[in-house]
This record gives sequence, structure tokens and C-alpha cells, in this order.
Amino acid sequence: MRTYRSTLGPRPHAVAQVEPDPKRAARLDKLIQRFVHRPTALHGRAPGAVDLMGLLGAVHDMYGCLTRPMVEHLAHVCELYTGQVYATASFYPDIYLDPKGRHLVKVCTGTACHVKGADRLARRCARALGVEPGGTDADGEFTFLTTACVGACSLAPVLMVGTDIHGNPDPATLPDLFARHRESDATAAG
Repeated sequence: MRTYRSTLGPRPHAVAQVEPDPKRAARLDKLIQRFVHRPTALHGRAPGAVDLMGLLGAVHDMYGCLTRPMVEHLAHVCELYTGQVYATASFYPDIYLDPKGRHLVKVCTGTACHVKGADRLARRCARALGVEPGGTDADGEFTFLTTACVGACSLAPVLMVGTDIHGNPDPATLPDLFARHRESDATAAG
């Protein structure tokens, strides 16, 4: 594992090694510049000062996950150890370190949902999607996860598909629910 740390000031960083698409590489470079603060007479910030959480969140939003090469690249650019960036990224459950499907399907397993049958709902979702929790279906459309409380306890048990919250969904309608989300992508693309 390669780590970087220097007090010699900013180094050039090769965005092209992480992002081969020149347009996305330019967007990534601008994004990095927004969060990595280099010392200037105007700002007077310390070398290596960085809004790491802001940067990780923005890069995650851009790519959908933070891959190992991306974490190493960000560590290099921020003049931090790779382990520091990885530890920060892996601490937050909504920052993914591996690619996910276009739609995240989450079953809440918090106390209220657990009491109201979250385990049954999770089994039914797994059957409807054809994947176990933590898995992504074959076409990369859906990733199925279980998660702690989503804050909709009065609707328990809760299923989230993307940002849509479904309270106590009827198991018979799950395949139709997932098909609607799949079709919404096709309609938006066409």
C-alpha cells in the first residue's frame, strides 16, 4: 500500500490515472481544488488543510462509490496517509467503497421495524430481487441492503428504494414496485 505525506507543498497529481475520461477528469480536478486548501497569502491556511468530509462526499456523489485507487489518489492530493482517508470514508455508512446498483433498496432493521417484521420483509425483498442483503443483482440495477433506523418508525416496517419510503409494503406488490423503479430509469433515459 502506498502512502504519501510531504511538507514540501503541493504536488502535481495525475487525475488521468484515476479517471480516463478527460471531461470527468477535469470535473474531478475542479472538485478537488474546491476542497483542498493550499496556503496563500490571502487565506493563510496551513499546508495540507483539507475539508476531507466535504471532498469525500462530493467525490462519492460524482462516482457513486470511493474505489481503492480513488482513495489512494485523494490521499496523495490531500497529502494524507491512505489509511487516514480510508478510515474516514469507511466510518460513514452512506459512503460506499465498492460499486452499488443504480437503485439502493434498504430494509430498516431498527427497533420499531424489527418488532413489526423487518426480517420477513428482508427475506421477501431478497426473494423478489434475487440477491441477499449486501448483494447487487446481475444487471446492476438494484443493491439490497439492511440498515439501521431510517427515521420513519410510524410506518414500520420500512422499505426504501432510492429516496422513496414505503411503509409496511404488501409483499405481493414488491416485484411491481421494483419494476416501476426499473421503468422510471428507462423512461428518464429515453
